[in-house]
Amino acid sequence: MTTTARERVAAFWDTHVAAWLDGADPLPHPLPAWFDSYLGIGLGQVTRDGFPEPFQGDLSGLTHTPRMVVLGLNPGEYRPRFQSRDGIFAAEIRAAGSYSRWMTTGPYNRPPWTDTMGPNRYYQTRLRFTRNWLQDPDAGHGDLLIFECYPWHSKSITAPLRPPPEIIEQFVWQPIAELPVRDVFAFGKPWNDVAAALGLPPTGALGAGGTPYGSTVPSRAVRTYGLPSRQRLVVEWHSGSAGPPSAKETALLRNALSSAECERPGLLNAPAPRAATAAAHASIGFLP
Repeated sequence: MTTTARERVAAFWDTHVAAWLDGADPLPHPLPAWFDSYLGIGLGQVTRDGFPEPFQGDLSGLTHTPRMVVLGLNPGEYRPRFQSRDGIFAAEIRAAGSYSRWMTTGPYNRPPWTDTMGPNRYYQTRLRFTRNWLQDPDAGHGDLLIFECYPWHSKSITAPLRPPPEIIEQFVWQPIAELPVRDVFAFGKPWNDVAAALGLPPTGALGAGGTPYGSTVPSRAVRTYGLPSRQRLVVEWHSGSAGPPSAKETALLRNALSSAECERPGLLNAPAPRAATAAAHASIGFLP
């Protein structure tokens, strides 16, 4: 019996991906509203030829409790050799027994992906940021949990992402609330628009367009938002890249975020993991 938001979300996606691997293409409630919340065209057109990838990492804490949470936009380009029903990853998921258990293995940071596609720069930069932020050079894929704003594949993003806030609350914010993290990170300006669309309250502005904090990159902007759990969403972007900051810039950001100047007094306190409650998980009713 599942008892936490993390377990509920993992079980939902395990069931969904298993049905997809068996040849179905289900969109149970509330997935139709989520699927329809992005209307990409051209290179941004969405495909369901590959399995959805709503998260990367050990969501349920099967082998390790994540210490870093990063938000992505979507899983990126569909690669049939790996992500189709008869692809390499489909066979691995079947062998692992579930999508969530397979995701504990860091599939995009090991062979056969790296043998065929080379190092995954997106994942590597976020793992490097994890090590820099935690000040732990030994942090590994078990420490990093990535949630996608939109779990289906497209080669690029060519339209606004407008996920229903109540879906993000149950599928993203509630699981994150159970983790021992204060800050949740998103890199790239599009996430600033997503945060606004979700109605998150702004709590601070650093760098470009805000309070200077010592960054040597003139275009670097940092915006912070309050999450329902009283954790903090940190959105960072700068010209020419949607990736995380360097080690030196990460240290500057850590120091700035530790000061009271980048948040409204009393809004955020370092949180303990939010306990699972029946009321919290039944408040919207998407998950069993």
